[in-house]
Amino acid sequence: FEAVNRRVPIAGKRWVLGHLRTATAGQIRRIRDLGLVMSAHTNRYVYKEGHLVREQVGRERENEVAPRRSLVEAGVRIGLATDNVPTSLFWPVWEAVTRYNRYSDDAIAPEQALTREQALRCATIDGAHLTFEEGVKGSLEPGKYADLAILSDDPLTCADVALKDIVAVKTIVGGRIVYDRDRTDHVAS
Repeated sequence: FEAVNRRVPIAGKRWVLGHLRTATAGQIRRIRDLGLVMSAHTNRYVYKEGHLVREQVGRERENEVAPRRSLVEAGVRIGLATDNVPTSLFWPVWEAVTRYNRYSDDAIAPEQALTREQALRCATIDGAHLTFEEGVKGSLEPGKYADLAILSDDPLTCADVALKDIVAVKTIVGGRIVYDRDRTDHVAS
């Protein structure tokens, strides 16, 4: 990114950095200074392989493993994503909040956990920012799309373990119900 930036400035272009395994404080500053944005996939480097990455870098450098909080606090916009199963966006929200690893008895770099509000921001308005769509989606404001979902649980207050299991009970797009879990015909478009 720095080599490209020396030839063709990329500031404001929102070049996307994805699958960030580890990053030092200096690398995070460089990411921020280049104006990069990030598509974060926590499934691999926290949930599946976090214990291995932590073992490779050492416990003294554990906070470099998928350093979501450090990135957010540095001002880097992160869009939570999944390119794996399960495809629900609440799975990466849960991973970002709990830093749970399926092979470890403890969280991976717990100081890098996002608050629920930070994780939901990454899943909504910051995701829209990555694609230059923050003016029309990502938050509930006058003039933006009226697309929303009624959820099975409250992501701000439910138990940590329940975050990953949240589903849409009803989905509204353009003011029309396009999905209703309670209907057997699942509302046609």
